[in-house]
Amino acid sequence: MNSRERVFATLDGKIPDRVPVLAQVGDHAGVSQGLTFDVMYKDARRAAEAHLKALNRYKYDSVAIQVEPSWPVVEACGGTLFYPPDKYPWITKNPILTEEDIKNFKMPDFAKAPGSKVTVEGTRILAESTDVPVGAYVTGPFTFSMQLFPYENFIKSVRKKEFMHALIQKSTEVVNAYAQALKEAGASFLVICEHDLQMFAPATMTEFYIPYLRQALTYEYNILHMCGKVDTHLDLNGDVLADMEKLQMVSLGHHTDMLKFKKKYAGKLGFAGNLDHIVFLPQASAEEVEEKCGEIITAAKEGGQYMLSPGCEITADVPPENVEAMVRAAEKFGRYE
Repeated sequence: MNSRERVFATLDGKIPDRVPVLAQVGDHAGVSQGLTFDVMYKDARRAAEAHLKALNRYKYDSVAIQVEPSWPVVEACGGTLFYPPDKYPWITKNPILTEEDIKNFKMPDFAKAPGSKVTVEGTRILAESTDVPVGAYVTGPFTFSMQLFPYENFIKSVRKKEFMHALIQKSTEVVNAYAQALKEAGASFLVICEHDLQMFAPATMTEFYIPYLRQALTYEYNILHMCGKVDTHLDLNGDVLADMEKLQMVSLGHHTDMLKFKKKYAGKLGFAGNLDHIVFLPQASAEEVEEKCGEIITAAKEGGQYMLSPGCEITADVPPENVEAMVRAAEKFGRYE
């Protein structure tokens, strides 16, 4: 199988030739080749070329122009950002500050708007330049609400249910429009990244997220990524996720018992994970990474519906040899009979 066949067989619930590697490489692709962080957000051609070189070196099974996608979308929506050369950008002004701003919000053309036009064009270049699946990474409706609207104000507003639903609905519409722009550029699967659900109660996920996730599953192939300690969130909401026809997979970090949920939802929902990307992947030796990935793969690959993946983005400080070790482990330990 080639990477495209391997990834989509896994998402379809079929047994591939080996476990695919969903590497989630973002700015690491450029920084490891001597580019600065800001170039990866401002120059579509150079960013795409860096990703293609990284793909050729590492040989993982999918590629994306960005895996931390909220900043370019916030800028496209009218927010103000600062792009330093030596670290991730940050928001200096949110697009929505009041309830009236929600009513007056105008959807941008993401293929032309500042910020997002780089990721859309970069996605197009990738799709035209490689046969591996190109991912569309979007910040999920709940987390992106805290990018549209100031984070501190969001937390203070949780009890204002009418406002919260209006804000998250608007966020969902933005996420869907951006995802559509990436699809038109050539992306073939969608990863919905919910980084901040972990900080709220599982019942908050039920009320303020599940209805909007249903709206956000707009591709043929959809993956939900959840950061952090979300065991209790999945205990409460896992059955609902497993019953969503258009959700094929959930991506989890090392803080969550992925094997528990993979066994529980076998045949209904796939899982990706759950290598520690925070401490272990940047600091371990390549030999330790290969061994650890082998342990994870051996425990998780039974029955298919599994991709080897870090708990979130492979960051710029991860040694290239450790990314190579992940793919080597998939080749060594991830083969199916």
